[in-house]
Amino acid sequence: MNLNGAELMIRFLEFAGVEIVSGIPGGASLSIYDALYESKIRHILTRHEQGAGFIAGGMARANGKPGVCFASSGPGVTNLITAVADAKMDSIPLIVITGQVPVSMIGTDAFQEIDTFSLSVPITKRSYLVKKIEDLIQILPQAWKTAIEGRPGPVWIDVPKDVASAKIDWDISREKEVWNIQKIEFKDTIDLEWKKTFKELLSKAKKPVFYIGGGLNRPLAAELFCILLEKLNFPTVSTLMGLGICPYEHPRFLGMLGMHGSRAANLVLEEADLLVALGVRFDDRATGKLNEFCPNAKIVHVDIDATEIGKLKNPNLFLKHGVENFITQILEEDLSSEHLSSEEWLNQVQTLKTLYGFSIPKENQILHPVSILQSISNILGEKAIITTDVGQHQMWVAQYYPFRKQGSFLTSGGLGTMGFGLPAAIGAALVFRKKESFVFRETDRF
Repeated sequence: MNLNGAELMIRFLEFAGVEIVSGIPGGASLSIYDALYESKIRHILTRHEQGAGFIAGGMARANGKPGVCFASSGPGVTNLITAVADAKMDSIPLIVITGQVPVSMIGTDAFQEIDTFSLSVPITKRSYLVKKIEDLIQILPQAWKTAIEGRPGPVWIDVPKDVASAKIDWDISREKEVWNIQKIEFKDTIDLEWKKTFKELLSKAKKPVFYIGGGLNRPLAAELFCILLEKLNFPTVSTLMGLGICPYEHPRFLGMLGMHGSRAANLVLEEADLLVALGVRFDDRATGKLNEFCPNAKIVHVDIDATEIGKLKNPNLFLKHGVENFITQILEEDLSSEHLSSEEWLNQVQTLKTLYGFSIPKENQILHPVSILQSISNILGEKAIITTDVGQHQMWVAQYYPFRKQGSFLTSGGLGTMGFGLPAAIGAALVFRKKESFVFRETDRF
């Protein structure tokens, strides 16, 4: 089969199971859209490339699969940057494909030319400038696997016009072999000495706490954590990106920690003598002054990204591991009563939760933001997906909305991007047609 570069890209997306892409066509990406016209892949035409990026991000946040978005060169690229940076900060898998001026014109300040590669390197896991059609054969599956393996994130593929229109002979029968995009699950066995040290820390701790974040925000990881929580019975605090992993009403859940967290959660952390941190990065909004964060606690940090371990807070024990694999292996261990939370500690935590939890408005304050959130929650039930923009309303939602399921809350965490909520909700609605997507946006009031 004789294909051009654009047709090869669309064929790969079909092979990878992509059903929806978002974007805006332009002169440098017309070949891609010509190829897309012949495909069954649905295209969502947005009014701004940033919206296309957030729609793709919303789809990825909702189902965990890479979202795909297209844009043309120059201003199309610059308009996409915020959405891609947002995905990088929140570890969201994206495949970004943009058009570019012909290879021979790169570096000449041609019409709508911009150095996409240099602009995208700081905000992606990996960026490619494709200089010949043959390179696409390897780049496409490599980009896909990069987006999903390890700590997820966005990958950018910049394709010059002449590469998109160049021809190549393609052997369909070898696609499964050449395009092997099966995710490699690293299930290394945790060292016995590490497990022994971890269990010793558990047995010596009088006031242990779980600190959970976005690294657990996947269906299996969240399910496994809830099993571990029932077994160890530790008080639990969450980052903004970890909300929904532990049900809101769980007796051990203290809500969000940090600058906008509950006073109860922060007071418990001051008392803690062991902090088990799972899939978190000790960011400034969660920790405040690092030297004053958990001043009395030994810290165990488990994260799949080695660069996050010790970056801001040095742990007493650490493990570069996927949290799913870590929890699976810990659940296989013999965890006796000496490893569990004591009744004395749990009673102290409950007292703090009662005294210093978030305040609830009186029944007659029906227009109070919290009352509105409670009413909306009662109407929507547990199946809805909630998205927000960024601002005070985002914090109201994070503090008071009763998230009970993993994946029910989509928000811009690390980058804090206003304008995120609506396109992210559209993306989630495209993935889950039978679920309601509800957007909280900030106006001059609420």
